[in-house]
Amino acid sequence: MRWISTNILKTTGFVILCLISMIMLTSNPIRAGEEVMVDGILHVKNGADPSGGEETLQLEELWSIGGEDDEEIILGIVVQALSDEEGNIYLLDLQLSQVFVLSPDGELINTLSREGEGPGESRRPSDMLFLPDNTLGLLQTFPGKLVKVNLDDSPGGEITFKGQDAESGLVAVVDAKCRAGNLVCAGTDITMGERQGQQTRTSFLGSYQEDGTRGARYWENALELDFANLKLDERDQYNVFPRRWTLGPDGKVYAAVARDEYRIHVYAVDGTLERVIEKEFTNRKRTQEEMDFYTEMVALQTRQLPGADIKLADTPEAIAEVTVGPDGTIWVLDSRSDQDQPEGIMVTYDVFDPAGHYLKRVPVECDGHGQDDGLVRVGEDRMILIRGLLPAIQAMQSGGAIGRDEEAAPMEIVCFKISS
Repeated sequence: MRWISTNILKTTGFVILCLISMIMLTSNPIRAGEEVMVDGILHVKNGADPSGGEETLQLEELWSIGGEDDEEIILGIVVQALSDEEGNIYLLDLQLSQVFVLSPDGELINTLSREGEGPGESRRPSDMLFLPDNTLGLLQTFPGKLVKVNLDDSPGGEITFKGQDAESGLVAVVDAKCRAGNLVCAGTDITMGERQGQQTRTSFLGSYQEDGTRGARYWENALELDFANLKLDERDQYNVFPRRWTLGPDGKVYAAVARDEYRIHVYAVDGTLERVIEKEFTNRKRTQEEMDFYTEMVALQTRQLPGADIKLADTPEAIAEVTVGPDGTIWVLDSRSDQDQPEGIMVTYDVFDPAGHYLKRVPVECDGHGQDDGLVRVGEDRMILIRGLLPAIQAMQSGGAIGRDEEAAPMEIVCFKISS
């Protein structure tokens, strides 16, 4: 089972978030947050400060692979990490379209899948997950499908996702999770308009059946596009991917459906909205470096569309990632979680109890860069640091046309033990 976290693909790229062992509560904990009914839905309204203060998470390095000194394993762009019941680590390499399997001690013991279109093969998979039939699923973004691989590297079949127009609709998927039998994906349904260049793109978060047919829809955001006269406001094309949603141990869905608010909607498996968790929060402004990067990306991506008018937001998404642990506690990264951290702290999480009451802040003490690196919880007591994740994603998205002035170092993976 995985419990993952990070910034993996914010809008600038992936972030893999992480975390932690269960919060130890007293028998009568102070419950932050006021519970009120709004239009028949329970809202938990939290203040800016948690009821239980702050608890630092310390990490102890166990092993590392990749980097400049590793001649055995050459990594492309690792974007995801999982562990199995034996403690083996699975690393998904987006660039190489394969999975590295390492022993608990960090020894390479196998590779799974490869780039291609044959059985058990995929092209640039963006996510991976263990499925109920004991296969490993690799999520191919477009056309959207889940390539299944047995753990001996033999093909295990695939699930091709069907769009809202079963005949001509196209589906792109970015995130996928399966918990308590609920298979859920975040992506975009694409349907063509009556004339060339017209499209409806519906961003969605929804469940799927084993045959790829649609199940419950938890959230949607439809956008009409005319590429002959393209006008877009970034705020209008908000999506919950990447990583701004997750599943609980019972298969319930937790999603940050509002771009500019610290607000998480909790849905039953059947799609019923059960509660809304809120916290007082003031978003930050994007830095000049961020605005320059996005401006260059827009220019690069629209150079074949003369006259395109794209309006960028001056703030990032309020929530960067949501994760729910095995005990039901909710872990959240917001737009400030990796900014201006104390020395030695990589990121700081907000932690809520299963009902949505704000319990603690949890700084993670780690030799990592909160804005550039990814962090993933694997198993009960380990975390994986992915050094250089965001710069690698940015370089890939821009085809190398936009990036840092200095040459990027080879990607390195570090495994830590949670020591507190």
